Amino acid sequence: MHARSIHTTGSFHARHCRKITELAIRHVCEYIKRTMKKLLYAGIIVIAVIAVVAVGYRVYLGILAGDGQITREVQAERTFGNDTDTGDAADVDTNGNSDAVDEQEPAIGTIQYGVTSGESGDSRAQFLIREVIFGRENLVEGTTRQLDGSFLIDYDDHSVRVGQFEINVRDIRTRSLDVDMSQERWSDGERDVVIRAQILQSGRDEFEFSTFNPTGVSGVPESFEIGDTLNIVLTGDLTIRGVTSSVDFDMELVLESEDMISGTASTTVLWEDFNITIPYVGGNSDINSVDDSVELRLEFTAIQEERSGI
Repeated sequence: MHARSIHTTGSFHARHCRKITELAIRHVCEYIKRTMKKLLYAGIIVIAVIAVVAVGYRVYLGILAGDGQITREVQAERTFGNDTDTGDAADVDTNGNSDAVDEQEPAIGTIQYGVTSGESGDSRAQFLIREVIFGRENLVEGTTRQLDGSFLIDYDDHSVRVGQFEINVRDIRTRSLDVDMSQERWSDGERDVVIRAQILQSGRDEFEFSTFNPTGVSGVPESFEIGDTLNIVLTGDLTIRGVTSSVDFDMELVLESEDMISGTASTTVLWEDFNITIPYVGGNSDINSVDDSVELRLEFTAIQEERSGI
Protein backbone atom coordinates (compact mmCIF):
# COMPACT_ATOMS: atom_id res chain seq x y z
CA MET A 1 0.00 0.00 0.00
CA HIS A 2 2.79 2.33 0.89
CA ALA A 3 4.64 1.52 -2.33
CA ARG A 4 1.51 2.16 -4.37
CA SER A 5 1.09 5.54 -2.71
CA ILE A 6 4.66 6.47 -3.52
CA HIS A 7 4.17 5.43 -7.15
CA THR A 8 0.98 7.48 -7.43
CA THR A 9 2.65 10.49 -5.89
CA GLY A 10 5.63 10.16 -8.27
CA SER A 11 3.36 9.95 -11.28
CA PHE A 12 1.52 13.07 -10.13
CA HIS A 13 4.75 14.98 -9.75
CA ALA A 14 5.95 13.83 -13.17
CA ARG A 15 2.71 14.91 -14.84
CA HIS A 16 2.84 18.21 -12.98
CA CYS A 17 6.43 18.83 -14.10
CA ARG A 18 5.54 18.04 -17.70
CA LYS A 19 2.64 20.48 -17.59
CA ILE A 20 4.85 23.17 -16.07
CA THR A 21 7.50 22.50 -18.71
CA GLU A 22 4.94 22.58 -21.53
CA LEU A 23 3.46 25.77 -20.14
CA ALA A 24 6.91 27.36 -19.87
CA ILE A 25 7.80 26.32 -23.40
CA ARG A 26 4.49 27.68 -24.66
CA HIS A 27 5.10 31.00 -22.91
CA VAL A 28 8.64 31.16 -24.26
CA CYS A 29 7.43 30.41 -27.79
CA GLU A 30 4.71 33.03 -27.54
CA TYR A 31 7.25 35.53 -26.22
CA ILE A 32 9.64 34.74 -29.06
CA LYS A 33 6.78 35.00 -31.55
CA ARG A 34 5.72 38.38 -30.17
CA THR A 35 9.32 39.58 -30.11
CA MET A 36 9.95 38.41 -33.68
CA LYS A 37 6.76 40.10 -34.80
CA LYS A 38 7.87 43.34 -33.14
CA LEU A 39 11.32 43.02 -34.71
CA LEU A 40 9.74 42.32 -38.07
CA TYR A 41 7.53 45.37 -37.76
CA ALA A 42 10.51 47.44 -36.62
CA GLY A 43 12.58 46.15 -39.53
CA ILE A 44 9.82 46.99 -41.98
CA ILE A 45 9.56 50.47 -40.48
CA VAL A 46 13.34 50.99 -40.68
CA ILE A 47 13.43 49.80 -44.30
CA ALA A 48 10.47 52.01 -45.13
CA VAL A 49 12.15 55.03 -43.51
CA ILE A 50 15.40 54.35 -45.37
CA ALA A 51 13.49 53.98 -48.63
CA VAL A 52 11.57 57.20 -48.03
CA VAL A 53 14.79 59.07 -47.18
CA ALA A 54 16.56 57.65 -50.24
CA VAL A 55 13.67 58.49 -52.55
CA GLY A 56 13.30 61.89 -50.94
CA TYR A 57 17.00 62.62 -51.40
CA ARG A 58 16.85 61.58 -55.04
CA VAL A 59 13.85 63.81 -55.53
CA TYR A 60 15.75 66.63 -53.83
CA LEU A 61 18.76 66.09 -56.12
CA GLY A 62 16.44 65.95 -59.09
CA ILE A 63 14.94 69.29 -58.13
CA LEU A 64 18.40 70.86 -57.78
CA ALA A 65 19.63 69.32 -61.03
CA GLY A 66 16.59 70.19 -63.11
CA ASP A 67 15.87 68.41 -66.37
CA GLY A 68 19.19 69.34 -67.99
CA GLN A 69 17.56 71.49 -70.66
CA ILE A 70 19.50 74.61 -71.62
CA THR A 71 17.89 78.04 -71.43
CA ARG A 72 19.64 79.34 -74.57
CA GLU A 73 22.35 78.60 -77.09
CA VAL A 74 25.87 79.75 -76.25
CA GLN A 75 26.64 83.33 -77.35
CA ALA A 76 30.19 84.38 -76.54
CA GLU A 77 31.09 88.06 -76.76
CA ARG A 78 32.88 89.13 -79.94
CA THR A 79 35.49 91.36 -78.30
CA PHE A 80 39.26 91.13 -78.74
CA GLY A 81 41.17 92.86 -75.97
CA ASN A 82 44.21 90.56 -75.85
CA ASP A 83 47.43 91.33 -77.68
CA THR A 84 49.69 88.99 -79.58
CA ASP A 85 52.96 88.53 -77.71
CA THR A 86 55.40 88.43 -80.58
CA GLY A 87 57.89 90.74 -82.19
CA ASP A 88 55.79 91.23 -85.27
CA ALA A 89 58.30 91.34 -88.08
CA ALA A 90 57.91 94.05 -90.69
CA ASP A 91 57.69 92.91 -94.28
CA VAL A 92 60.97 93.13 -96.13
CA ASP A 93 61.32 93.58 -99.88
CA THR A 94 63.99 92.02 -102.03
CA ASN A 95 66.22 95.09 -101.58
CA GLY A 96 66.24 94.73 -97.81
CA ASN A 97 64.02 97.74 -97.14
CA SER A 98 61.96 97.14 -94.02
CA ASP A 99 58.25 97.94 -93.77
CA ALA A 100 57.83 97.50 -97.50
CA VAL A 101 54.94 95.35 -98.64
CA ASP A 102 55.74 92.47 -100.94
CA GLU A 103 53.46 93.21 -103.85
CA GLN A 104 53.82 89.65 -105.08
CA GLU A 105 51.80 88.39 -102.10
CA PRO A 106 48.07 89.14 -102.33
CA ALA A 107 46.73 90.86 -99.25
CA ILE A 108 44.33 88.75 -97.21
CA GLY A 109 43.57 91.31 -94.55
CA THR A 110 41.97 90.61 -91.19
CA ILE A 111 39.41 87.82 -90.81
CA GLN A 112 37.11 87.19 -87.88
CA TYR A 113 36.19 83.54 -87.34
CA GLY A 114 33.35 82.21 -85.18
CA VAL A 115 33.22 78.76 -83.61
CA THR A 116 30.50 76.47 -84.95
CA SER A 117 28.45 75.36 -81.95
CA GLY A 118 25.50 73.13 -81.18
CA GLU A 119 24.69 69.60 -82.30
CA SER A 120 25.20 70.52 -85.95
CA GLY A 121 28.71 71.90 -85.32
CA ASP A 122 32.08 70.19 -85.08
CA SER A 123 33.08 71.86 -81.81
CA ARG A 124 32.93 70.57 -78.26
CA ALA A 125 34.21 71.16 -74.74
CA GLN A 126 35.27 68.27 -72.52
CA PHE A 127 36.60 67.44 -69.10
CA LEU A 128 38.58 64.29 -68.26
CA ILE A 129 39.18 63.04 -64.72
CA ARG A 130 40.36 59.75 -63.25
CA GLU A 131 38.43 57.91 -60.56
CA VAL A 132 38.60 54.54 -58.82
CA ILE A 133 35.20 52.88 -58.45
CA PHE A 134 34.69 49.38 -57.03
CA GLY A 135 38.49 49.17 -56.92
CA ARG A 136 38.84 49.68 -60.67
CA GLU A 137 40.32 52.78 -62.31
CA ASN A 138 38.13 54.63 -64.80
CA LEU A 139 38.43 57.75 -66.89
CA VAL A 140 35.32 59.94 -66.66
CA GLU A 141 34.66 62.02 -69.76
CA GLY A 142 32.16 64.86 -69.78
CA THR A 143 31.21 66.45 -73.10
CA THR A 144 29.05 69.27 -74.43
CA ARG A 145 28.74 70.68 -77.94
CA GLN A 146 27.50 73.96 -76.49
CA LEU A 147 30.77 75.85 -77.11
CA ASP A 148 31.18 79.28 -78.70
CA GLY A 149 34.19 81.52 -79.27
CA SER A 150 35.94 83.67 -81.86
CA PHE A 151 39.29 84.58 -83.39
CA LEU A 152 40.59 87.70 -85.11
CA ILE A 153 43.53 86.90 -87.37
CA ASP A 154 45.48 89.52 -89.30
CA TYR A 155 47.26 87.69 -92.10
CA ASP A 156 49.12 90.81 -93.23
CA ASP A 157 50.45 92.02 -89.86
CA HIS A 158 50.66 88.44 -88.54
CA SER A 159 48.72 88.86 -85.32
CA VAL A 160 46.27 86.57 -83.56
CA ARG A 161 43.62 87.72 -81.13
CA VAL A 162 41.14 85.47 -79.38
CA GLY A 163 37.69 86.42 -78.14
CA GLN A 164 35.68 85.11 -75.22
CA PHE A 165 34.75 81.43 -75.05
CA GLU A 166 31.43 80.42 -73.53
CA ILE A 167 30.43 76.89 -72.52
CA ASN A 168 27.02 75.69 -71.39
CA VAL A 169 28.03 73.30 -68.61
CA ARG A 170 24.42 72.31 -67.93
CA ASP A 171 24.52 70.43 -71.24
CA ILE A 172 27.46 68.23 -70.16
CA ARG A 173 26.85 64.48 -70.41
CA THR A 174 29.30 61.96 -68.97
CA ARG A 175 30.49 58.45 -69.65
CA SER A 176 33.09 56.15 -68.10
CA LEU A 177 35.98 54.84 -70.19
CA ASP A 178 38.91 52.51 -69.76
CA VAL A 179 41.96 54.52 -68.70
CA ASP A 180 43.43 54.17 -72.20
CA MET A 181 40.11 55.48 -73.64
CA SER A 182 39.82 52.33 -75.79
CA GLN A 183 36.42 51.21 -74.55
CA GLU A 184 33.33 52.84 -73.11
CA ARG A 185 32.10 51.18 -69.93
CA TRP A 186 28.85 53.01 -69.32
CA SER A 187 27.04 56.30 -69.64
CA ASP A 188 25.96 57.64 -66.30
CA GLY A 189 22.79 59.71 -66.04
CA GLU A 190 23.00 59.56 -62.24
CA ARG A 191 26.45 61.20 -62.31
CA ASP A 192 25.04 63.88 -64.62
CA VAL A 193 22.38 64.65 -62.02
CA VAL A 194 25.00 64.96 -59.25
CA ILE A 195 27.12 67.25 -61.46
CA ARG A 196 24.18 69.57 -62.16
CA ALA A 197 22.91 69.46 -58.57
CA GLN A 198 26.07 69.51 -56.44
CA ILE A 199 29.42 69.62 -58.25
CA LEU A 200 29.02 72.31 -60.93
CA GLN A 201 25.53 73.29 -59.71
CA SER A 202 24.67 74.02 -63.33
CA GLY A 203 21.02 73.28 -62.64
CA ARG A 204 20.96 76.81 -61.21
CA ASP A 205 20.54 79.46 -63.89
CA GLU A 206 23.37 81.62 -62.52
CA PHE A 207 25.84 78.74 -62.99
CA GLU A 208 24.58 77.40 -66.31
CA PHE A 209 27.47 78.94 -68.27
CA SER A 210 31.24 78.98 -67.82
CA THR A 211 33.40 81.54 -69.61
CA PHE A 212 37.03 81.94 -70.57
CA ASN A 213 38.17 85.52 -71.19
CA PRO A 214 41.62 85.63 -72.84
CA THR A 215 44.07 88.25 -71.61
CA GLY A 216 47.07 87.37 -73.77
CA VAL A 217 48.39 85.22 -76.61
CA SER A 218 52.02 84.09 -76.72
CA GLY A 219 54.09 81.99 -79.06
CA VAL A 220 52.69 83.42 -82.31
CA PRO A 221 55.40 83.19 -85.00
CA GLU A 222 56.67 86.35 -86.67
CA SER A 223 55.05 85.28 -89.92
CA PHE A 224 52.46 82.74 -90.98
CA GLU A 225 50.17 82.00 -93.88
CA ILE A 226 47.19 79.90 -94.86
CA GLY A 227 47.98 76.23 -94.33
CA ASP A 228 50.22 76.76 -91.30
CA THR A 229 49.67 75.26 -87.85
CA LEU A 230 50.34 77.62 -84.94
CA ASN A 231 51.25 76.29 -81.49
CA ILE A 232 50.42 79.09 -79.09
CA VAL A 233 49.64 79.65 -75.42
CA LEU A 234 46.40 81.35 -74.53
CA THR A 235 46.29 83.00 -71.10
CA GLY A 236 43.06 84.15 -69.54
CA ASP A 237 40.45 84.07 -66.78
CA LEU A 238 38.34 80.92 -66.50
CA THR A 239 35.09 81.21 -64.55
CA ILE A 240 33.32 78.10 -63.25
CA ARG A 241 30.39 78.24 -60.84
CA GLY A 242 31.00 81.93 -60.22
CA VAL A 243 34.67 81.49 -59.25
CA THR A 244 37.41 82.88 -61.52
CA SER A 245 41.00 81.64 -61.80
CA SER A 246 43.78 82.43 -64.27
CA VAL A 247 44.78 79.52 -66.53
CA ASP A 248 46.94 78.86 -69.59
CA PHE A 249 45.58 76.84 -72.50
CA ASP A 250 48.03 75.16 -74.87
CA MET A 251 46.43 75.68 -78.27
CA GLU A 252 47.08 74.20 -81.68
CA LEU A 253 45.53 76.46 -84.31
CA VAL A 254 45.27 75.22 -87.90
CA LEU A 255 44.85 77.94 -90.56
CA GLU A 256 43.01 75.73 -93.02
CA SER A 257 41.73 78.41 -95.40
CA GLU A 258 40.47 81.96 -95.53
CA ASP A 259 37.03 80.54 -94.81
CA MET A 260 37.83 78.19 -91.93
CA ILE A 261 40.25 77.44 -89.11
CA SER A 262 40.25 74.59 -86.60
CA GLY A 263 42.15 73.55 -83.53
CA THR A 264 42.38 72.13 -80.04
CA ALA A 265 43.23 73.59 -76.65
CA SER A 266 43.88 71.94 -73.30
CA THR A 267 44.77 72.79 -69.73
CA THR A 268 44.77 71.10 -66.33
CA VAL A 269 43.19 72.72 -63.28
CA LEU A 270 42.56 71.78 -59.66
CA TRP A 271 39.01 71.47 -58.37
CA GLU A 272 39.94 73.45 -55.28
CA ASP A 273 40.91 76.46 -57.43
CA PHE A 274 37.19 76.85 -58.10
CA ASN A 275 35.96 75.86 -54.62
CA ILE A 276 34.55 72.62 -56.02
CA THR A 277 34.34 69.38 -54.03
CA ILE A 278 33.39 65.90 -55.23
CA PRO A 279 30.77 64.22 -52.96
CA TYR A 280 30.38 60.53 -52.11
CA VAL A 281 34.10 59.67 -52.23
CA GLY A 282 35.80 57.24 -49.83
CA GLY A 283 34.36 55.67 -46.70
CA ASN A 284 31.51 53.31 -47.54
CA SER A 285 31.01 54.85 -50.98
CA ASP A 286 31.39 52.83 -54.17
CA ILE A 287 33.73 55.59 -55.38
CA ASN A 288 37.09 54.92 -53.74
CA SER A 289 38.92 58.03 -54.96
CA VAL A 290 38.84 60.87 -57.50
CA ASP A 291 41.84 62.85 -58.79
CA ASP A 292 42.33 66.38 -57.48
CA SER A 293 43.04 67.68 -60.99
CA VAL A 294 40.90 67.65 -64.12
CA GLU A 295 41.89 68.12 -67.75
CA LEU A 296 39.85 70.58 -69.80
CA ARG A 297 39.77 70.30 -73.58
CA LEU A 298 38.36 72.39 -76.39
CA GLU A 299 38.00 71.09 -79.94
CA PHE A 300 36.70 73.58 -82.45
CA THR A 301 36.03 74.51 -86.02
CA ALA A 302 35.53 78.21 -86.76
CA ILE A 303 34.24 79.75 -89.96
CA GLN A 304 34.65 83.23 -91.41
CA GLU A 305 32.20 85.79 -90.00
CA GLU A 306 33.75 89.11 -91.09
CA ARG A 307 36.62 90.34 -93.21
CA SER A 308 38.38 93.69 -93.45
CA GLY A 309 41.59 95.36 -94.62
CA ILE A 310 41.53 94.40 -98.29
